[in-house]
Amino acid sequence: MNPRESIAREAYSNRSMPRTLENLTQGTAVLCGETRVGAVLSVYAEGETRSAALIIVEWDGRPGPVSLPANEVMTIDERGVVLMNADPAYYASLVEFDASRFPTVHKLT
Repeated sequence: MNPRESIAREAYSNRSMPRTLENLTQGTAVLCGETRVGAVLSVYAEGETRSAALIIVEWDGRPGPVSLPANEVMTIDERGVVLMNADPAYYASLVEFDASRFPTVHKLT
């Protein structure tokens, strides 16, 4: 096996970490930069699609889960979901999740 194949095989050997929003599992860490701010509770899609629209996050220090727009995700890596803004204060205005406020979404995970 040449070194390039070895690196590729190693990169794909961790199958337990989801690489798409649609496959996130409950409990996956959510981070602002290097700071852990919460954990994924579930993922919701809009209408008939399977494309993630909302991530429901149990935000540390908040009384209930919050609705995070999926477009706030910068990347998913071995640490978890990394958000676009590294400052947790940026997300202070996230609203508490209430499924009745989002009648057109359905739960993916």
